[in-house]
Amino acid sequence: MKEMIKWRSIIIGIVAVIALYVVSNIVSGLNISLVDFLLVGIAVGFMVGGTYKEGLLNGTIFGVIAGIIVTIILLITYVLAGYGAVIGLLLSSLIMYLVLSIIVSIVGGVLGSFIKAESKANNSPQITKAE
Repeated sequence: MKEMIKWRSIIIGIVAVIALYVVSNIVSGLNISLVDFLLVGIAVGFMVGGTYKEGLLNGTIFGVIAGIIVTIILLITYVLAGYGAVIGLLLSSLIMYLVLSIIVSIVGGVLGSFIKAESKANNSPQITKAE
């Protein structure tokens, strides 16, 4: 199990999703982080290589860690914007957002491992029979 976890890919994914989240919020003012989680989850699954189980495991770990960090950043943003009095009401939506981020990361990790497996299969030399 320990060999299946690729911390380097997970850390690269966490840094990438946080950077994408911050840039997308600054540039557009929109929260498109679920797309960020999907794309970076695919990248993590692709970097891990291996089976879909490895993509699932690393996508889950990436999603949990990055989801918690992004949710904390979002929580701090709400407090700084003056929503501190109603943060209890927003907590249920933040928890749902965290769960969705984790699910999207898992799907991305599995997709990335499938893409990597398919690219390995297509790049292998084809042996043909000589007539």
